[in-house]
Amino acid sequence: MARNEEKSQSMLNRWLELQKEEAGVKKPQRRPYMAELCNNVSDAEKWRMQVIKEISKHVLHIQNESLEEHKIRDLNDHINKLIREKAHWEHRIVELGGPNHFSGPAVSEEGDDGAIRAPGGYYYFGAAKNLPGVQDLLKPKKSDDSKRTRYDMYQAIDSDYYGYRDDEDGLLESLESQVEQKLKKEALLDWELAQIQKYGTTAVEQEVEKMNSTANFKSHVALPSDDEIEQLLLKRRKEEILRKYL
Repeated sequence: MARNEEKSQSMLNRWLELQKEEAGVKKPQRRPYMAELCNNVSDAEKWRMQVIKEISKHVLHIQNESLEEHKIRDLNDHINKLIREKAHWEHRIVELGGPNHFSGPAVSEEGDDGAIRAPGGYYYFGAAKNLPGVQDLLKPKKSDDSKRTRYDMYQAIDSDYYGYRDDEDGLLESLESQVEQKLKKEALLDWELAQIQKYGTTAVEQEVEKMNSTANFKSHVALPSDDEIEQLLLKRRKEEILRKYL
C-alpha cells in the first residue's frame, strides 16, 4: 500500500506542476553557488537582496543568548559566510555595469550595528560577542612604551666600540705585517709572470739591460730562468684547476 501511495503522490505532484506550467507560474529559481554564473544585473541584485535577508534573519536568531555554544558558533560562521557571499555578488554587479554597493558600511544592512570586527575581518554578532575567548581576542595589544632613547643607546658605547683596544698586546700588528709581506710577494710574482708572458724572457732581459746601461738602473729583482718560469706556470695552472674543481 505504501508503494501505491507514493506512486499516486508522485503522479499528483506531476499533475500540479503541469498545471502551474500551463498557468504560466514559473518555478522558483535557486541562487547560483557562484556569482560568476550570473550574467544579468537584475538577477544579481535579486540574489544580493536574498543574501541580505538571510543575514538579517540569522542575526536576529543569534541574539538569543539561551542558545547552546556550538549553535552560536555555527550561526556566527554561517553569517560570516553569507557576508562574504554578499561581497561576491556586489563585485559581480559592478563587473556587469551595475551600481557600486561598496560605498556604504560593511555590516549596516545586516541588522546589527553593534557587530564586532576582529583583526582578520571576522565579525561577531549577538551572543557570539560573549563567547569565551572573544573578548580577549578583541582586546587591543599594549604598545611597547619602553622605547630606547638616544641617551640609553650611548650608554653602551665604550672604547671597544671604536676599536681602541683591538691591539693592546701587539699581536694584530704582527699578523697584519705578515699578511702584507705575503700579498706583496704574490703581487710581484704576478707582475713578473704577466711581463714574461707578454714580452718573453729575452725581451724582458734586453729591456732591463737597456735600462741599466742608459740610466744606471740596478735591478733588485732577479729574473727567473726558463725552467723556473715553466715551473711557476705549471704551479699556477695546478692551483687554478684545484680552485675550480675543489
